[in-house]
Amino acid sequence: MALVDSWLTGLKNAPSLYSERLHLRAMNAGDVNNVQYHVNTEAVCNNLSYTPHPYTMEMAENWMRNINAGMGYGNCRYWSICDRSNEQFIGSMGLSLYKEQEGAEMHYWLGEPFWNKGYCTEAAKRTIVYVFEELKLHRLQITHREGNIASRRVIEKCGFVFEACMRDYLKRFGKFENVLSYSMLSDEFFALKKQGRFG
Repeated sequence: MALVDSWLTGLKNAPSLYSERLHLRAMNAGDVNNVQYHVNTEAVCNNLSYTPHPYTMEMAENWMRNINAGMGYGNCRYWSICDRSNEQFIGSMGLSLYKEQEGAEMHYWLGEPFWNKGYCTEAAKRTIVYVFEELKLHRLQITHREGNIASRRVIEKCGFVFEACMRDYLKRFGKFENVLSYSMLSDEFFALKKQGRFG
């Protein structure tokens, strides 16, 4: 059964976030077509950690239902990343929230036409500000597959601190891969902000 916005009340818990070029807005049922279209491309899917390929509409709808439930329980926040000038869908930004630990983990992807334009770094930085200034969390973590160089560059530009290489942590398309882990603490964020890293 197709998604209907009136069922997806949890998605509305994501506040609108703005940066110079981007609007991170609450997801809605209409986004599922864009999600399926972009994630189903080999270029995008190959950079993700657990998403199968081909990626069907049923999978996209189930993903959105799961996010809706998690946001209803307060366990995550997810946004659609859009071009601020015309609201064109670009990709997705998400946070898994670990309330008892006062922490979160960041997740993101962009459609291939929007790569190499600085959008991912811009969206990540705005989300980091939200994590530490609005949610007032203590720790933010992020991982990437070792071969995903573009994601590593985003992480480095944001100022995350490298923590570990988890060897053969992920089996993807029949092959074991290393996963690299990074984190940022609240005092590190405010020091970076003072240096101008976050505007």
